[in-house]
Amino acid sequence: MTYKKHLHYKYIFGPVPSRRLGLSLGIDLMPHKTCTLNCVYCECGRTTNLTMKCKEYIPVEPLQEELKDVLSSNPKLDFITFSGSGEPTLHIGIKEIINFIKKDYPKYKIALLTNSTLFFQPDIRKRITGIDIVIASLDAASEENFKKINRPHPKLELHRVIEGLVSLRKEFAKQLWMEVFLVPGINDNRDELNRIKKALSLIYPDKIQLNTLDRPGAESWIKPASQKDLLDAASYLNGADVIKNLDSKPNDGVLNKNGCNYLLSIIKRRPCTAEDISRISDSNLEEIYRHLDALIEKGLIIKKNMPRGDFYTVDG
Repeated sequence: MTYKKHLHYKYIFGPVPSRRLGLSLGIDLMPHKTCTLNCVYCECGRTTNLTMKCKEYIPVEPLQEELKDVLSSNPKLDFITFSGSGEPTLHIGIKEIINFIKKDYPKYKIALLTNSTLFFQPDIRKRITGIDIVIASLDAASEENFKKINRPHPKLELHRVIEGLVSLRKEFAKQLWMEVFLVPGINDNRDELNRIKKALSLIYPDKIQLNTLDRPGAESWIKPASQKDLLDAASYLNGADVIKNLDSKPNDGVLNKNGCNYLLSIIKRRPCTAEDISRISDSNLEEIYRHLDALIEKGLIIKKNMPRGDFYTVDG
């Protein structure tokens, strides 16, 4: 399935190939870029609305209509994933959307990508009980490095974040995966890794995953950790998995005439290489480059060189 005839969606995107979840249809519940954190590595750029206020940031009913439009055709998906432009658990309607999918489209599994910051609130934990996999982040276990890497809302305290994850684990019977994003020079030393290891032992996740910079981050000084450092840290964290890059093989299809709008909807949520976009859209590289060049000429996107190649992203 592709989106060649579904370019009008405001709240869903993809399906995109995920390094962890296979083919994933994304649900973006938040206006760009609304979050409880302002992480230095965020692929969506710097947070412009740093908040802890939970509310209905985007309307639930039109989102459900978009989901009906896509899911009624019975597409082949591995997951429907809450992710995108901010922290999904800030949206008070997430439980209603989960229940809608589980009731009307029970064949699909649901994942939540979250920064973990709000699970100290019992009502937040209750809202996501219908999720099949929670992939939660913990990049630091010292307050100093929490502030350096994640740049949290002033009212957020790291010990409460960890306590919330411990509480979630006690109440959540399905899969809980923890992701640690390695930032060289900050959280890759043995002292910080030891603190993270102790925190993870309290949370007792089903899986621990190590990540590092792949796409352009919010700050240009962030560099990816070496493969050796990733493997060393993974071994120290009791055999954590290192998240591998996608095998991006270009495809041969042709984009719809509204392809620029479609590409922009993907890129603003997730910086991509041309090869990534070819795989996502099932379109050939010549078409992809033509649309990307048009978006660059209009000043809507920029190109950044990364170890894996040239990434296209929004400026900011």
